Amino acid sequence: MVCAAKKSGTIVYDPQPIDLEDVELTENMIELREAIAENAHDVWAAARINEGWTVGLVRDDDKKQHPDLIPYADLPDSEKQYDRDMAMNTIKLVRKLGYDFVKHSNKELQRLLINKLRAQEEIYHCKKCGASVFKWQLYCDQCGNKLENNDFCN
Repeated sequence: MVCAAKKSGTIVYDPQPIDLEDVELTENMIELREAIAENAHDVWAAARINEGWTVGLVRDDDKKQHPDLIPYADLPDSEKQYDRDMAMNTIKLVRKLGYDFVKHSNKELQRLLINKLRAQEEIYHCKKCGASVFKWQLYCDQCGNKLENNDFCN
């Protein structure tokens, strides 16, 4: 149970997360963890980009710049670890609560679904540097170029 008590006019928060130390992940779940971590990063990055944030060498809230506004694959492992830990703890909690994950072995179905999802988001290229970009991006991840409608090519 989470406890909150007033102390000197402020609320003291006492987080008490569920103990997940006894939950082990199978190889499939570790693969799932990485997929969830990457997607979580992409969701975060898409939200920041839509708010006008751009990639920068250091985080600057006033300029809306953040060094992690790059593809997940390009992040250093130290930065990926936050997303991995959140994904792993979520998977462990789901398991601890009695749920399970089933990976279907239909590789053809998986391939079709992945291709369908990818087709929903057309990939373009930045005219300045040739990097792959999505139409919704405001800036190119590679060169930082602000992307206008005429800055894309298929």
